[in-house]
Amino acid sequence: MWSDLKKISNQVTLLRFLFLFIMWLGVFQKKPTYYLAFGFILCGITDFLDGFLARKLNQITEIGSRLDSWADNFLLISGILWTVMLMPEIFTDNKLIFLVTLGTYITFLLVGFIKFRRFANLHLYLSKFSTVVLYAFLVHAFFIGSYSKTFFYFTVGISFISALEGITVFLISSEVNENMGSIIFNYIDENNPIKIWFKRHFHNL
Repeated sequence: MWSDLKKISNQVTLLRFLFLFIMWLGVFQKKPTYYLAFGFILCGITDFLDGFLARKLNQITEIGSRLDSWADNFLLISGILWTVMLMPEIFTDNKLIFLVTLGTYITFLLVGFIKFRRFANLHLYLSKFSTVVLYAFLVHAFFIGSYSKTFFYFTVGISFISALEGITVFLISSEVNENMGSIIFNYIDENNPIKIWFKRHFHNL
């Protein structure tokens, strides 16, 4: 299994861990916040590339999937910690909505771990969209050194709904299907044009 780390798609994922380490160094060295903004852009690029390369080169592996999940979760947790450390007003101005959204995400992780003994990344379309929105919010906030409340509410709203979908999928599933796309697709025929369109255009993301 560890030999799969030599695959280019998994090496791209490992780059995300390296970027995370460098970003933490920047925080401890009190670099300007835009330092983190560029880090998030690089992490976003690797997040897209590892999945794209894995499917394009037929390099989908179990360890690659787990590494991708760990990298995503570590980056999200780090992003939350960085906002509290460097831009505490995001937390102090929105304590309730911040804690509710964070609690829902933690519940998603715990339900998946308790039921399947792993931090599974479901690769749901809504989850992918919420990740893009979160990256965009953090890049915007760290780049200019302040945050937009409208952008914040939109980000946490999408993240909350995404986490709820993930929890529901875990509760009704007997095994982890990381490429189901959406819980709605469980109840739609395979030949449905909407389902076909989504899988054709977003399956490789």
